[in-house]
Amino acid sequence: MRLHNLPINRQLGASLISLMVGVVLAMIGILAAINLYENMIRTSMQTRSDAAQDGQIASSMLTLQLELQSAGFGITKDPAKQHIVRTADGTSLYWRYKTNDFQCKGFRIVTSADNTRRELQLLKLKAGCNDTAIITTFDWSQAGVEVTTLAEFRKSDPAVSDIPVITIAPIATQSCFPYGMGTKANHPLVTITADNAAITAAKKLDAAAVGPNAPYRYDICLPNL
Repeated sequence: MRLHNLPINRQLGASLISLMVGVVLAMIGILAAINLYENMIRTSMQTRSDAAQDGQIASSMLTLQLELQSAGFGITKDPAKQHIVRTADGTSLYWRYKTNDFQCKGFRIVTSADNTRRELQLLKLKAGCNDTAIITTFDWSQAGVEVTTLAEFRKSDPAVSDIPVITIAPIATQSCFPYGMGTKANHPLVTITADNAAITAAKKLDAAAVGPNAPYRYDICLPNL
């Protein structure tokens, strides 16, 4: 028998090397898909966080604006008496007015001792409000007021600065009118500034960053004072 005339059985199908190449390519595709998914989730969470921050600031400032319009209402104007006062550190604001009885209210920016949480609080004095005593001498402690939390911000990571900075500027008398309606006249003007989400995001990467745009600014004209 002549051996060179015997039929040769050639191997058919995938070799071990081709299987290994296929597995590697599949793993690369899976890792890329997982990375894309993680990026999408991270972006979605950041977008939701930014929207929540800006929404809380806007809603709390709207509430504060409505509350502040009552400052000085029903009380005879007297330059010797201050019916609205800002504390020296720029974190609290107190005012009073009269409907049936005298009412004293306040707005306070509270930061936790470890600087990981910040609240915007609306205050209502429980007792003792009048139009003769210096308004800062009332009991504005937690025990002496009813507290409504307007907004709350928490750090996502203790090592970064990602809670918005909110400040109350000194009260100044300026020509203004509430809600952009009516005739301008000289009234006390309360100005509050607050970091928007874009500034907070920039400070998260660099605490010294100023952000890509200016902070929100809220000017509140008080026509009763």
